[in-house]
Amino acid sequence: MIKTKSIYEPKKTQDGLRVLITRFYPRGIKKTNFDMWKKELAPSQQLLKELKSNKKTWSQFIVSFKSELEENKESLQSIKKLRREMKTNNVTLLCFEKDGNPCHRHLLKKIIQNPKYLNMNFQTNFTDNHA
Repeated sequence: MIKTKSIYEPKKTQDGLRVLITRFYPRGIKKTNFDMWKKELAPSQQLLKELKSNKKTWSQFIVSFKSELEENKESLQSIKKLRREMKTNNVTLLCFEKDGNPCHRHLLKKIIQNPKYLNMNFQTNFTDNHA
């Protein structure tokens, strides 16, 4: 099973393998709060900047993030590894955003659960206001 949560939420045994998927290291977080850090599964600094400054809508972000993942062999390898891991263990994807806010971890969860999203129109169920 694969889950998502904010890195700032308390660590729980049910989280299983805790995977940090941020571009930058979170302030105030100890390395013991996660098992691995996969920067290659985070949006690029440029893409994050465009989203935060409203130069891209959430829908545009989705398309760009998908492209970044597809073009990065390391990202694709990490997705495959996490997909294998989730078949036998819980995997929790960790990022900064609180639940309810748009965050790439929700997109990544869908991709890991169903990799066909990397090879099709990636609009899924996300809107500009909710992830």
